Amino acid sequence: MKYLQILIVVTSFILFNACDIKKEPNADYVSQMRESISFFDKAYDRVKGVYISDVDWQGDILSSDIHTVALSRMLYGLSYAAALEPDYHQRANELLSYQQQNMIGQDGLGSYFIPTVGDSVQEDVEYLDIWQQAYGLCGMTELYRFSKDPALLAIIRKHNDLLITRFRDEISGGFFADYKVGEGGISGTKTLQSIMYPITAYMANLWLADKENRKVYEQIIQEHLSIAYREAWNDSLGWVNIRFTDNWEAITEKNAVVSPGHNFQLAALLLRSAKWPFIAEEERANYKALAMQIIMTTLRKPVWSEVGIADGFYENINPNDDTILSDNKSWWQHCEALIALSLAGDEFNEEFDLLYHFYFNTFIDKENGGEWAKVDRNNQPVIEPKGQRGKSVYHHIELIRFLLEAEKE
Repeated sequence: MKYLQILIVVTSFILFNACDIKKEPNADYVSQMRESISFFDKAYDRVKGVYISDVDWQGDILSSDIHTVALSRMLYGLSYAAALEPDYHQRANELLSYQQQNMIGQDGLGSYFIPTVGDSVQEDVEYLDIWQQAYGLCGMTELYRFSKDPALLAIIRKHNDLLITRFRDEISGGFFADYKVGEGGISGTKTLQSIMYPITAYMANLWLADKENRKVYEQIIQEHLSIAYREAWNDSLGWVNIRFTDNWEAITEKNAVVSPGHNFQLAALLLRSAKWPFIAEEERANYKALAMQIIMTTLRKPVWSEVGIADGFYENINPNDDTILSDNKSWWQHCEALIALSLAGDEFNEEFDLLYHFYFNTFIDKENGGEWAKVDRNNQPVIEPKGQRGKSVYHHIELIRFLLEAEKE
């Protein structure tokens, strides 16, 4: 399927004459990953064995801070690329070593990921959130999938068990989004993130890699998919629900903000269940049907310019009336959209091709390297740091991984 799509993309490139790339953007995924990673070379501290997280749009260091999410996402990128570019394995191990020595805190239950350190001073932590704790496991899980190091797996299992212990709601199921150190999960904090991110950030990948321990992950994945299917989609508005009560009832807010990327991310998660045999066949069929509905609904939303899907989509919307709150376009959201479309089969081939062409010709900075976090409504780069608390190479390389896997099918 994707071979045909590649031909269509190349043909479209010639016909549209829309950009100055000298070769089709998907000609060499290894090169794409190498260029994404090499942008951060100036921020690599060889003495500490770690990338400084905050860098500007040219790769120059902005602060001494090292963030758990940015570090772990870089570790993911290096670990996945190591299968195609072996030199990255050593650097991935250096990042893992830094993480374990400098970014692990302890409470009465055990270890957790410290969100940020700077100048070798650990951040004082009172609260933990599911986003940072889940993504703390993202990179080391992918490194284990590549290295099969049993010592690393033992560390991963411990962190996974502690994440479940801290954030899981034993009464209504699922995870709270926030946790107070020494006390427990915080009532009133359940979100779309707390449904999806533990699965998409690491647990689905850990299930793939840690075959002996799959039952542990399967229980959580099944529970979260069930919650997502029942509660995460607002059919009347055509948008994801963002916040929930402790009983998983959606909270409606007048001034709510949603992102098309979260619609696509939910659809992708539901579609991924097709490869999970522990999900009942009837449930997988229901999940696919809802995912296809979400994609179709989102494609029909007024989130596009007059050019349509070939021009990308806007980043923030009020779900109550579809008002555009930000007409910038975000790189991570387009990655999520392409992943969802790549998992959806042949029904959205045309949309996939157009959005693929847009992403690779808009968000890749061919002059300075790396990927722009945002472009404006006219597709001009928004000048802001390319290395941030939550941005390194992850979304771009994760997209490439899904595209490569789709080509094998």
